[in-house]
Amino acid sequence: MSSNWGWTCPHCGGPCRVRTSKQLHSDYRVAYLQCQTPVCGWSGEGEMVVTKTLSPSGMPNSQYEGRLAEHIPYVVVPKPPEDLFRS
Repeated sequence: MSSNWGWTCPHCGGPCRVRTSKQLHSDYRVAYLQCQTPVCGWSGEGEMVVTKTLSPSGMPNSQYEGRLAEHIPYVVVPKPPEDLFRS
């Protein structure tokens, strides 16, 4: 995956691109970054995490638990009710 996700280099402040990434969990992806400033040449690893659902899916996956992988140090937000529009 070669796209710009808005990452900036922590050293020169230049733009970084995602060279590749791995989805390790349904809510967690590791990205391998490379600074696009030739003189800098920094590369590193970043994380992308889905932390909460803002709008329920119209096609819910019954196997999706809406939680993060156990090794990620983030607070898990409780799941919303099954049907927000049921009275």
